[in-house]
Amino acid sequence: METFRLSSKIRDREKEYQIRTVNDAAVGTVVTTVLIDGVPTETTENPHPNNISPDQVLSFVQVSHDDKKDEIESLLQAYNNASVESDPRLLYHIGTAFYYKGFYSEAREMLLAVTKFDPHNHQALNFLGMTELALGDFQAAIASAAMAVREKSSYADYRNNYAEALMADEQIGRAIEELEDAVSINMYYSDAYYNLGLTLLHNVINNPTQATFKDELERVHESFHRASLTYANIMGNTFNDGMTALACNDLVKAIDLLQRVRHQKKDRQRREFSTFHMKFILHPNLITEKAVGDRIKALEIEIAANPTYIDLQAELAQCYFEQSRLLWKKGLERLQRVVELNPSLDDINKTVALANQTFEKLADAVDEIVSEE
Repeated sequence: METFRLSSKIRDREKEYQIRTVNDAAVGTVVTTVLIDGVPTETTENPHPNNISPDQVLSFVQVSHDDKKDEIESLLQAYNNASVESDPRLLYHIGTAFYYKGFYSEAREMLLAVTKFDPHNHQALNFLGMTELALGDFQAAIASAAMAVREKSSYADYRNNYAEALMADEQIGRAIEELEDAVSINMYYSDAYYNLGLTLLHNVINNPTQATFKDELERVHESFHRASLTYANIMGNTFNDGMTALACNDLVKAIDLLQRVRHQKKDRQRREFSTFHMKFILHPNLITEKAVGDRIKALEIEIAANPTYIDLQAELAQCYFEQSRLLWKKGLERLQRVVELNPSLDDINKTVALANQTFEKLADAVDEIVSEE
């Protein structure tokens, strides 16, 4: 099978955004990579059937490339519009979309603008902390994350994110305190248990002669065990190899493998959230049932970690409303198909008319609810 390659460049605000798309004939996928000033920030893979012709593969490559190019252009346009309009809500949504796509400098600019409008916006502060951490500015990440925790001290994920910034700055004692608070708030919070295990392991490696070495190592095992109980998907080959190394007291190898697991999970989650945020923010009319369903699942996981997080509860309600509109439209399409197949059925036209009227009211209601969120 022939290999097809496409490349496009977009220049915006003295930055170069390059989109590269290529088919991998060996595994039957089309891979698109986005680079900012030569640095890869996002990679997406789309599988295709193995038995299609070269012309069909080329078409698939072209469509994948054009879709990604349109997406980046739309996001940059939204970025420029948000900068001019100074709408805090829009700035926040664009900032989170940039974060999930790995456009961290752009995300920081948007989120900083939100905090200037409202210094107490805990959501923006939390995302700003994660963004600064991704950019490697540990002190700025700690400052933003600490403010988010002060605003919402009962949010376990804010404490977990704060602890990650502290860990990066090697403030191990403070990180352990925050993680212990996080799991006391939510005893089923897998990410916090996992980070607690990593932080304790880091502490053991740095202090191998301490009198409590054995006890601390037991705490490490217990933390990872609790993380695996509350999030079974974490248990893969890399995790198992890390736990084996830990059992053999090969602590340096263990922490390397177990940190790799956390990085892979974060990267996977960021890619999953990126698709939804892009569609929801930039193309609300193109939202699919699958995109909403995926976001609902993701929100349910987040809410399980933070049952008192009102904003997540509100977003989940919004997604359920959006899902109801999509499902009603799907049902209406089936009814219209029935009419096409057998227009002589009694009262079918009345049913379709009623369904259409109800759908219009439902769609208007959802639009109004979403605009007020």
